[in-house]
Amino acid sequence: MSLEEKFPAYGGRGPADFRLGIALGLVATTFMILRVYVRLRVNKFGTTALLLSLLAWLFTMLTQVFGFLSVLHGLGNHITVIMKVGELHNFLLFTWITVFFFNLAIPTGKVAVAAFLIEMNGQGNPKIRRSLVAIAVLNIVLNIPQLLLVWFQCSPVDALWDPARQAQCDHRKSVYYTYFVGAIAAISDFYLAIVPIHMLLPLRIDPKLKWGLSFLMGCGVFAGVAAIVRTWAASYILSEDSSYGVGTLFLWGEVEEWLVLITMSIPPVWPLFRPFTSKFIRSHATRSQQRYNYNYGYNSKQPYSTTAVGDQSPGFPPPNYPPPLITTTISISSAKDAETIAASEAESRLSDERMPRNIIHDKNAQPWVEMKEMKDGRSP
Repeated sequence: MSLEEKFPAYGGRGPADFRLGIALGLVATTFMILRVYVRLRVNKFGTTALLLSLLAWLFTMLTQVFGFLSVLHGLGNHITVIMKVGELHNFLLFTWITVFFFNLAIPTGKVAVAAFLIEMNGQGNPKIRRSLVAIAVLNIVLNIPQLLLVWFQCSPVDALWDPARQAQCDHRKSVYYTYFVGAIAAISDFYLAIVPIHMLLPLRIDPKLKWGLSFLMGCGVFAGVAAIVRTWAASYILSEDSSYGVGTLFLWGEVEEWLVLITMSIPPVWPLFRPFTSKFIRSHATRSQQRYNYNYGYNSKQPYSTTAVGDQSPGFPPPNYPPPLITTTISISSAKDAETIAASEAESRLSDERMPRNIIHDKNAQPWVEMKEMKDGRSP
């Protein structure tokens, strides 16, 4: 028996919303498992952020479960269909439970991102640290009224899911407050996506690796876009065909929830992908060196020319060919202040540029990411 036959209110936008939520949920859950593995087996960094992320994952999963129950009972379908098959009570009950857990998941996810960035930043930039604390506190404080408004839209409370007493409910205050909180959530997402890029740019690492990580960590801007759309879609709660319109709200809400969890998990699981990136960089560097030798007509396997000793022919080899590539280990840890960073950078400038060195190092903390730098310069 199909779901349409077993649940006659199932249909409309609901099935597509649920399939997208399952796909994003599987990706986010995989990342969360990898984060736990990294924390237990690789390093000790980011414990607080991991616990907050697991809590956000739990709230998001509960949102998805009750959202699926809502879809089975009519979420995303037209209100006339729901009333015809007698599922209006179940639709209202599961939908408002979904909204409640959604209002828990959204701020918790943003607090988890802020906590990770605070640990990542350490004491390196006090302004960034204070701004991240402000983002976390703001999202918590502003969402407390949002949680309460869900249950105080009707008098008495159980009229919220009673089809016969919907006239006793006033959803306008909740919807208007959602506009305000949604705007703050979108701004928070954009800021939390830009901050890690700002942290990565000063690092002396391979440019392609730097921009690749910046792009992946900056994907949080898509969560901000989703926050804007779902805030706009909250107006459907006041429409006549609210069940069909709320399908759009649910769709963009789950996109925002899962994207926050996915993008925040990229830096912590990076140690697992670092070996593959190192191989790619070494392979790319080898191909670049081969192309250089080809362009100058130089081949290490080719025998020497019979030219006289004093001959300065530029082809074998050219006078200013580059020295071997230099590798530099970059370690970013959680306990770092500005003086240590400055001292480490000064030491790195005075050290032999042909020897591997740690630019940022902490004896008491494990790095969240280690990356190889490849420089192409001339001999001193």
